Amino acid sequence: MAGQDQNNGNQNGVLDNNEIEPTQQSDVEEETAVEEYIMLDSKLDELNTALDYLEKKNDDIHERLKELLQSNIDVRQELRNESAESTPNK
Repeated sequence: MAGQDQNNGNQNGVLDNNEIEPTQQSDVEEETAVEEYIMLDSKLDELNTALDYLEKKNDDIHERLKELLQSNIDVRQELRNESAESTPNK
């Protein structure tokens, strides 16, 4: 009868360690996954902020280069005009 009592224990809703452990491990894995997603989201926000900063710096540099190019074009045109005025027409 003692052997029958052990079998009845599992049939009466009592779980052994093998049945409980996966549930606990699954909960821990789920919590770990959630924490990893939160950390990943935070890192992506940081990267997005850094990329926005770099994009703004790039736009500023591009604008300054365009201004410098236009300034050089203007200076060359003035030099050509002065050169043309100072040389006599043949």
